[in-house]
Amino acid sequence: MSLRGESPASALERNTREIEAFLEKVRFLCAESGRDYVVRFYPDKKMFCAHADFSEDELAEQEKDITESPLAERFYFSGDLEVFTVERAEEGAMENDYVELFRFYPSGGAICENRPGIRIEELAVFFDISFFSGQVISREGDGSGEDKL
Repeated sequence: MSLRGESPASALERNTREIEAFLEKVRFLCAESGRDYVVRFYPDKKMFCAHADFSEDELAEQEKDITESPLAERFYFSGDLEVFTVERAEEGAMENDYVELFRFYPSGGAICENRPGIRIEELAVFFDISFFSGQVISREGDGSGEDKL
């Protein structure tokens, strides 16, 4: 007898909920700290990393790379999951080894710099943010042809 693994639709739904929970946690940390928070995608590490928007001086004082700092929140993607940005930021030249995705403000608002998406086989979901409330919005599809909120 063999057991089937998780279906692509179930895996996509589970990962979507986990990403939504991660972004909601970042939104809460931003409000709690009173500081802007940024969420970045590190393609080589297959990771979202979120942290307070540190000044250059604050970053220089860090003992570790910010992606490894205890001050950062991280979300790692599983092997079968493809991560993309709707604006295809990862295909262009990056100044750094990351793409900035979201910026949360203590007032509750947020902006989306590059809408990320996840894909498993032919199924895809992309994520956006409400400018006014900072609420995470997930939609089926690859985001092509969608207006930013």
